[in-house]
Amino acid sequence: MKWTPLLAILLGLLMIGGMVFAGALQNNRGGIFEPPSKGQPPISPTPGKEVIIKTFVGKSSMHVAEQFLQKYWDKLTLRINLEEFGDCTFIGIALRPLPGGMYAPLYYFANESSGYASLRILNESFTSEATKFVDLPLGVKGALGDEPRREWDSIGRISTITTSQDITTWRGDKVTVYNKLGVDFWVTEAKMGYYYYVYLSHEAKVPSEKDFPKDFRVAVKEVRERATILNPSREQAYFGIGSFKPEGSGSSSEPTVTWGLNVGIDTTGLPNAGAGFSETYTKGLTFKWYTDDIDANRDIEFEFYGLNKKEWLGSSPAWGQIFITHPVVVPFVKKGTPFHMVEMKLRAEADFIYEETRPYCGLGCGTYTVKKSTSAPPIEFTVELYPWFVNRK
Repeated sequence: MKWTPLLAILLGLLMIGGMVFAGALQNNRGGIFEPPSKGQPPISPTPGKEVIIKTFVGKSSMHVAEQFLQKYWDKLTLRINLEEFGDCTFIGIALRPLPGGMYAPLYYFANESSGYASLRILNESFTSEATKFVDLPLGVKGALGDEPRREWDSIGRISTITTSQDITTWRGDKVTVYNKLGVDFWVTEAKMGYYYYVYLSHEAKVPSEKDFPKDFRVAVKEVRERATILNPSREQAYFGIGSFKPEGSGSSSEPTVTWGLNVGIDTTGLPNAGAGFSETYTKGLTFKWYTDDIDANRDIEFEFYGLNKKEWLGSSPAWGQIFITHPVVVPFVKKGTPFHMVEMKLRAEADFIYEETRPYCGLGCGTYTVKKSTSAPPIEFTVELYPWFVNRK
C-alpha cells in the first residue's frame, strides 16, 4: 500500500467541518480556562449540546485540567491520568457529546519542547486538531480477518504528545530532534465481547538537510512502540482475534510499506497500519522492521531500524528524513469484564544519530568527523477505554 492512499483514507476520516462546533470554538478560541470560583456551580453535561472546548496554560495546567475532568469522569469513554503528563504547560481538551449523554474526549498536550513559538500557535494547532476530531464520523464500517463487517465507534483521541532533545554543535548551534505520538481509539461489539482498534501515529522528526548547520547532519536511527494490557485477568482482556499474535520481521526497499499485521483490515473504514519516510518522492530509502509479542497476547513491541539511504558505495543514515509509523493493536475483552474495559500502557521511543566535521591543528591543520547517538525522552502513559458508555442508550 502506497503512502498516498493511506493519507487519502486519513484525510477522508478527518475532513474539517461542523457548524455547531465552529460556534463552540469561536466562543472559546484563545480562552484560557481559569479555576472555578467558590460560588461557581459545577458544569453539568447536557446530551445533544455543543462540544465542550477548554484550554489550560501554565505550570498549574495539569492540576486545573484534572479538576475540570472530574466533573465529567463517569461520562468519559477514554480516561487518562494527567499526572503522567505533569511537565506539560498547555493542555487542550475537547469533549464530544455521544448518545446517552456520554462524551468522547480529545486530549492535546504540549510544552516548551514541542517546537511551538507562541501561545497563539499552540491555540491554532489545538483548534485544528479539535476540528478534525469533532468531524470524525462517530461510526465507520470495517472488518477484521474473517469477522463480519461491523460498526466501529470512535471513542477518543490523544494528541499530540511531544518530547525533544537538543544537540549543541561545536560551533554553538542548537539542533532539536523530536519524538511525537498521537493515538486514535475505536471499539465494536462482537458476540463474545468487544474489539478495540488502537491506531498509533508515531513520528521521529529531524530538521531537513537544507536546515542543517554548517558541517553537521542528523538522522533518525531507530523507533520503537510498545503496547501492554494491564487488566488483571488474563482470561478477560488480551490482544487479537482468537490466536492472533502480530509477530515477524521484514525489510522495505520502498519509502513506505504496509507491514506487520497477519490479519486483514477492511480499509474502507478504519485506517491501515503502515510505516515509512515522510518524503515519498525521495528515492533509495530503506528500513527494516520487527514485531514481537513480549508476553503472548499481553505485551507487543514494534521496532523499526536500519533507516538508511542507498548510495553508490553502500548506504548512509537517512539524513534529514522524518520517519513515521502507524502501528495497530487490537485488544479484545470478554463481556464478563467489568465495564467491558481495557486498561493499556503505551510507549514510544525514538533514537537519533548525528555527525559533524570539526577542525584540528597539530603538526598541521585539518578536519575530523565525530559520530554520536542521542535519544529524545520516551513517551509513556496509561489509558482506560470504556465502550459501554458508547452503547448505553
